[in-house]
Amino acid sequence: MRDFALLAAQIRAARGLLGWSQTYLAEAVGVNRSTVADLESGKREPHEATLFVLMSELAAAGINFTETGVEFRKWPPKAYVPTGIKSRK
Repeated sequence: MRDFALLAAQIRAARGLLGWSQTYLAEAVGVNRSTVADLESGKREPHEATLFVLMSELAAAGINFTETGVEFRKWPPKAYVPTGIKSRK
């Protein structure tokens, strides 16, 4: 069982580390901005498929999820454009 309050905080923190807006992350994973906002505020739990894509994109951007938060896997982080953004260009 996941701790969704921790997960929400981790996603919010990961987005902050990367300097991504909720809109940018939503576009990257193909969901509405309200889905990201609701997840980050703890209003609703995401579908497993959405969560998988979201966490995969954040991990690909260099985010490491820890037991208590998030951190960059490597410093300085490499520039990364999410798959969902790349496919729109």
